[in-house]
Amino acid sequence: MQLMPAVCHRYGVNDPFDITQNIQAGSAYFQAMLARFQDITLALAAYNAGPAQVEKYSGVPPFRETRQYIQRVLHFFNGYRQ
Repeated sequence: MQLMPAVCHRYGVNDPFDITQNIQAGSAYFQAMLARFQDITLALAAYNAGPAQVEKYSGVPPFRETRQYIQRVLHFFNGYRQ
C-alpha cells in the first residue's frame, strides 16, 4: 500500500517498506475511513484522495485517478465476493 507520511506517523510505521507494518497501517487507515464515512465508495475515495477532499466535494472528488481507483477496487471486491 502507498502510505502518506501522516498515515505512517499516525499508525507508528517506522519503515513503510516493511510488509507487515505497511499492510497493518493501510488496513487500519481504510477501516478508519470506513467508520468515518459509513460507505465503501466514500471510504475508498478518502483512502485515495484524502478525507478532506471527500468532505470538500460532499462525495467522491472529481479526480480521474480517484474514480478509476474506486472502480478497480470495487471490481475486484465484487469478484472475490462471488
